[in-house]
Amino acid sequence: MKTINSVSLSVGLLVFLWTFATLGYLEPKVTTWITFLTWASFYAAGGGAQGFAKSVACGATGALISAAVVWLNGEIGGSTQGLGLLIFAALLGLLGWILCRISQWSLLGVIPASFIGAAAFFGAGAPLDIKLAWVLVSVVCGSVMGLLSQWFAALLTTRSSDNLA
Repeated sequence: MKTINSVSLSVGLLVFLWTFATLGYLEPKVTTWITFLTWASFYAAGGGAQGFAKSVACGATGALISAAVVWLNGEIGGSTQGLGLLIFAALLGLLGWILCRISQWSLLGVIPASFIGAAAFFGAGAPLDIKLAWVLVSVVCGSVMGLLSQWFAALLTTRSSDNLA
C-alpha cells in the first residue's frame, strides 16, 4: 500500500474511533477539536518521537503563555473596548512575538504548533481555571493520536509491501 493510502486509512479510522470516544464519553473534558488541531501539529512537527515532543511542548507552551497574557490583561485593566482594547491588542501582539521568538529553541521550534496551542486556549474560552488543564490534556491526546496514526500507517505500509514484493 502506498504511504499516502496507509496514512489516509489510519487517520480516517482513528478519527472515527476518537470522535466516538471523545464526543460520546470524554467531552467536555477532552475536547475533540483541540485534539484534531494538535494531531495536525504532530505531523507539522515532522512526526515520530521528535514530532510528538515538539507538538506537545509547543502546544502546551502556546496555551500557557496565552493564559499568562489573559491573566496579565485582567490585572492591568485590559478589555475588549476603548483603551482596554488597545492594552489587550498590545498583549496579543506580544504573545505573537513570543511564540515566534521561542522557536529558536529546538523543542519549541514549530511556530504553527505554538499558535495552535494558543488558539486552543482562546477557542476553549480562555479558561483560567481547571479547564486550562483539560486544554493541556487535549493537546497531549491529539499528539498521542498523531503518533498512533503514524505507527498504524507504517504497519499497514510494511505489511502490504511484504505481501506485494
